[in-house]
Amino acid sequence: MEFDKILGLIVLGWLVGAIILFARLIRRGRALAAALATQHPETYDALGRPQPGYLQSARQSRFAQFVARRGYENLDDPALSARFEDYRKAEARLLLSLLASLGVVAVLVLAIRLVA
Repeated sequence: MEFDKILGLIVLGWLVGAIILFARLIRRGRALAAALATQHPETYDALGRPQPGYLQSARQSRFAQFVARRGYENLDDPALSARFEDYRKAEARLLLSLLASLGVVAVLVLAIRLVA
């Protein structure tokens, strides 16, 4: 098999892997939003029913802001706050690892272009 075909498969694998990891993270976020709605319905409603999702929306933005601004620290619910903190860290790790791996894939693509 030619090197450029192998590289194409690597890029395709990276893309599929990234989509799967993002889907898992969103599923985890939806479970957190459901827990927030169940355990703290007044906060959930006051935030405009935040919900993570695949496409940009007002509800998705409110969820991202709630997590980024650490609004969960004001819940007086240590267990739920810890879950949100774990989610925030997982989100940061995922984005960092995807950016780093994208850099590696980009270098491989450039190397192929320069060699060919």
